[in-house]
Amino acid sequence: MGRKKTPGVKRTASGRKSRAADAYTENLEPILTRMRLFGLSEKDARDQKASTFIGRLQLTKAISQAQYDAAQEYLSAYEAFQRAVKSPDALRSSNGGGDQGESPTYANWCRGAIARKEAADKAIMDEQCILANRGRNLFAAIDYLVCRNDEHHHLVGDCRLALNALVHHFGGSKRRPVDSANQIAA
Repeated sequence: MGRKKTPGVKRTASGRKSRAADAYTENLEPILTRMRLFGLSEKDARDQKASTFIGRLQLTKAISQAQYDAAQEYLSAYEAFQRAVKSPDALRSSNGGGDQGESPTYANWCRGAIARKEAADKAIMDEQCILANRGRNLFAAIDYLVCRNDEHHHLVGDCRLALNALVHHFGGSKRRPVDSANQIAA
């Protein structure tokens, strides 16, 4: 004969008390604060993306999912670049340990990380050099909104332009290359 079941207590398949309801209400205060400060729904406020400005822009549909993914890709390239050039902030925030330039594999990784960041910056620079974008500051928008996670609403338009360039650079857009022979025949 088993023990009596307590009414109202949910259990897992193993018979233990379920803690799912506790986890749902555990962080209620920060969730309510996000809802109040940023005007998000409860579902969006519980999303992990709501912790960053770029994530909140994606949740409110100010930027697309492809632009958000490009921002995350650029941020990882930026952080790897910072570790590769051994910037003081990157050394403080890294998880420590590892090679400090002693092995050839580490040197190859550093060269790759630097080249990846420089290629992404070149894609932004190419977009910056377009005549229609000359009065904009795409690098400041990426730096403040993506890398520093600052909230500057006047830079959102410039950030969207830079993220479009990064989407194309990182291959997030599935655009077909223009074939000049097909274009002439049409």
